[in-house]
Amino acid sequence: MDRIIKRRGVRVALCWLPVLLFVFLTLGLSVCAAETAVNAAEPEYGSLDEIAGKKIGMITGFDTVLKGALDHENTFVYYPTATDSVTALRAGRVDAVCLDEPVARLAVHANEGICIMPDTVAEAEYGIVFPKNSPFLESFNTVIKQFWEDGTIEALENKWMDGDEEEKSLIRQDWEGKNGTIRYYHDATYNPMCYIGKGGESAGYDLDLVLMAAKELDLKVEMSICDFDALVPAIQSGKADIASGCMDITEEKKKYVDFSDPYCKSAVVLLVRDRGAQESAGSFWEGLRQSFYSTFIEENRWQMILDGLGITVLVSVLSGIFGLLMGFGLCMLRRMKQKPVRLGAAAYIRLVQGMPIVVFLMILFYIIFGSVDISGIVVAVIGFSINFSAYTSEMMRNGLETVEKGQSEAAFAMGYTKYQTFWKIVFPQAAMRFLPVLKGEFISMVKMTSVVGYIAVQDLTKASDIIRSHTMDAFFPLIATAVIYFAIANLMTGALSYAEHSIDPKRRKREVKGVEPR
Repeated sequence: MDRIIKRRGVRVALCWLPVLLFVFLTLGLSVCAAETAVNAAEPEYGSLDEIAGKKIGMITGFDTVLKGALDHENTFVYYPTATDSVTALRAGRVDAVCLDEPVARLAVHANEGICIMPDTVAEAEYGIVFPKNSPFLESFNTVIKQFWEDGTIEALENKWMDGDEEEKSLIRQDWEGKNGTIRYYHDATYNPMCYIGKGGESAGYDLDLVLMAAKELDLKVEMSICDFDALVPAIQSGKADIASGCMDITEEKKKYVDFSDPYCKSAVVLLVRDRGAQESAGSFWEGLRQSFYSTFIEENRWQMILDGLGITVLVSVLSGIFGLLMGFGLCMLRRMKQKPVRLGAAAYIRLVQGMPIVVFLMILFYIIFGSVDISGIVVAVIGFSINFSAYTSEMMRNGLETVEKGQSEAAFAMGYTKYQTFWKIVFPQAAMRFLPVLKGEFISMVKMTSVVGYIAVQDLTKASDIIRSHTMDAFFPLIATAVIYFAIANLMTGALSYAEHSIDPKRRKREVKGVEPR
């Protein structure tokens, strides 16, 4: 027994060793890359003409602006968040990054070795997004006009773009909301316009403006965090009444949604590497300590990670349970004698298996349940349950088909009913054959839940993205998230392995009835 325990301990240690080595190696590289001494800014490219033919990184939406400002060919590389594009710039994967000026200024402040190109790409005006023919549009425009005239807009700019961090808090919703409630979707990765502040609460220029306008109109505001790419689908599907997130007002976007009058006038700029930055030696442990503090301790961001972890586990466990039950039902349909039923179940399985899960989730949330007031978590459970069931049903069917027919014939000869034969003879043997594959599929499903941010669910990965957008530290939050997912996967694999061993007939203790031990 001691040998078995020691062997298991060695296997566990060997499983964790590559992860630990990867963590420390990546952290060491990130700390060394981050520690630079900066002299006067010396942009690698000083004008738009100098970046002819270069790679430009961006998030979705900037390509139209760039194509209108550049008179030469460039390669555009798209990234999911501003932080990812800045990381690519520092790593040398792109030559420049296109960002809104407020976000670019924060990136320069948080990342040494980059600077803003002197040439401005284009002037930008940000507007609140509304559905076509929204009843709220005219009233919001009236309030925004008033805010420009009475100095409220100027006060907001001073507060959120240049003010003290202690002063950056949203106004409280202490009004009655006699005129109803408005559903507001916003991105959370565009500091200082919209982000997650102290205590995991939403904050930013955009949100403060919306709350102030809602107060003037006596409307309550229900806020939801959503990926930038999903803001327009949320508006078009009716999930949201208004949305914002550094959304530039362009003629192309106006074809699909309406915009309020501009509430902020800014610019689109390019970030480039700074030739004036010189590398200097730094302490690995000091950099590690600072990254840990800014990711987990500062502003109690560990609570955001913990909340995201809870949602990830909840969605995974519920999807696993319901997916297994649905998969078993599909498996039984596939084994029925009626051909139309078998073909219908097979077509359903092929349809689900052939669709990317993120597309499937967005179809469920923004189209099928578009007019229904339903939580994104519930939609995530439904989507992953359906997806998981399509795969588990085939695993169960293949496992059942490997059990020899002689097993059933022998059971019938012994007087077993069809029901008893299936549950006591056939299914236990099949389960021992499909469970090892099922474990791997379940863990894959757990990792796939990282895309639920597209349907306004703040899971573990989304929490990591929000933290990275605030700290502009691209490495440590990602590594921490990877380690947490690794721990979750191992714990769940252990639980499934225990369940597998508990139903294995070879591992059960057998007792002979009617014989008393001496």
